[in-house]
Amino acid sequence: MNELTGRIALVTGASRGIGEATAERLASAGATVIVAARTVGDIGVPVPDTLAWTAAQIRARGGDAHAFVVDLADPASRAAFMDEVLERFGRVDLLVNNAGIAGLGARSWETPEKHFRRVYEVDVFAPRDLMMWAVPGMMARGYGRIVNVSSTVADRAAPNPEGPPFLDFHRNAGVSAYCSAKSALNLFTRAVAAEVHGSGVSANVVSPVNSVLTRGTRELMARGVVKAERVQAPEDPETMAEAILALCLADPEAVNGRTTYSGQFLAEIGREVRGRDGGVFTGTVAVQSVRY
Repeated sequence: MNELTGRIALVTGASRGIGEATAERLASAGATVIVAARTVGDIGVPVPDTLAWTAAQIRARGGDAHAFVVDLADPASRAAFMDEVLERFGRVDLLVNNAGIAGLGARSWETPEKHFRRVYEVDVFAPRDLMMWAVPGMMARGYGRIVNVSSTVADRAAPNPEGPPFLDFHRNAGVSAYCSAKSALNLFTRAVAAEVHGSGVSANVVSPVNSVLTRGTRELMARGVVKAERVQAPEDPETMAEAILALCLADPEAVNGRTTYSGQFLAEIGREVRGRDGGVFTGTVAVQSVRY
């Protein structure tokens, strides 16, 4: 179904994982997709985990994809990137802020300030900046969809709000930067949603119901930062991609400022998960979150 024909979508962190799946799914729904990450890779001989690969998958199915380099930790790079996007395409209809870094590994007082600030640059200030460049045009045209990818560490999987006992993971893994950054992103998105409501623009958050076993997650597991038991019933990136598409299609008068959870949101609206090409998806869709 070409539900997004004529729309221009921008997906950050689109070289792998959730971003890659989302870019492919939006393209299969008819959108022209701008994919962004720190490097493109070899366009002539694309390999997995690169923007070149993502773009190649989209084009092989007859879709339209354009790869851009941006360092989301660098404000100047973000500015140059959005200036180039708006100059070339004139607008962004769908903005998916997917890129993020976890910054796990050290407790708060052991984390270098530079590292803590980098988490906020990528997870909070980068989405904020891209939104601020995109929103005025969206409001002027009366159409726009913003979907910010968050994590259950912002609320559900964060350190126990009732106080002790705390899980060893939260006590030792160094979650403070990531938890607080994603929480800030959630509330910032809700605030923007209130500001744009009634203009034809929406801003929503989506998190996986359970951990998505991306390359980044595997790397953290290999380093011992994330234990295998923290990744029970892992979620497929396709579920997140479908939830993001669903939020892009939702009526902004009804769905705006929501903090949603992939499979649960899809179950709520009665939408099935499709493959990246829009075809049949054979994976398992989690609705119940794992309890630790």
